[in-house]
Amino acid sequence: MSELDSTQAEQEALVAEWLRATPGFFERYADLLNDIRLKHPHEDRAISLQERQMSLLRNQNTELNRRLSEMLHFGSRNDKTQQGLVAWLLMLMKASNQADVEHAVTAGLAEVFEVDAVRILSPDASYAPWVAKPLCGPLAELPQSSVDLLSQSVPLDAAWQSMVAIGLPLQGHPPAVLLLASHDATRFTVDMGAFYLQQIAQLTAAALDRVGAYEAPLG
Repeated sequence: MSELDSTQAEQEALVAEWLRATPGFFERYADLLNDIRLKHPHEDRAISLQERQMSLLRNQNTELNRRLSEMLHFGSRNDKTQQGLVAWLLMLMKASNQADVEHAVTAGLAEVFEVDAVRILSPDASYAPWVAKPLCGPLAELPQSSVDLLSQSVPLDAAWQSMVAIGLPLQGHPPAVLLLASHDATRFTVDMGAFYLQQIAQLTAAALDRVGAYEAPLG
């Protein structure tokens, strides 16, 4: 910054501070409000201070309405998801054998999360890291080694664009995996919260343990 720019900045700061300390100034010189011209925020023209203030208020109102709309949308979606999870849990509790548990998990979760595929992969010690931290995100952004590991257990549909692989903490066995996949690349993101996913994994694992899905020790 040049010396001239520095001096102007200091002078402007003094004017701004003086105006803050003199709230009655514009009451005594109200005509100034009509004379002051500012650059329009979106157009190449000057507008009055009052017009600029109205423009700012309209923009703030638009942003508030957008945020409110998003809150209502996600609130409604969360309510729907919560209701779906309760219905899914009831299905899981009624399942009395491995086939019923697996059907409840795959069909139920596909409906709750509105995804295109849900799979349960057999226990494998390699899935252990995904118990504490699920693998999650667009397929193109996932580590190739993880994708290769999954492809050894299940054919990966070319239409799948995002997925989540959750480790299932089984009793006395290496973890199995719950795999959810979507044709939408934005359905699962890398920074997606894992709280619900881990709860679902624990419930699924408990249901599989309850029906003795993997009786013989594995791995």
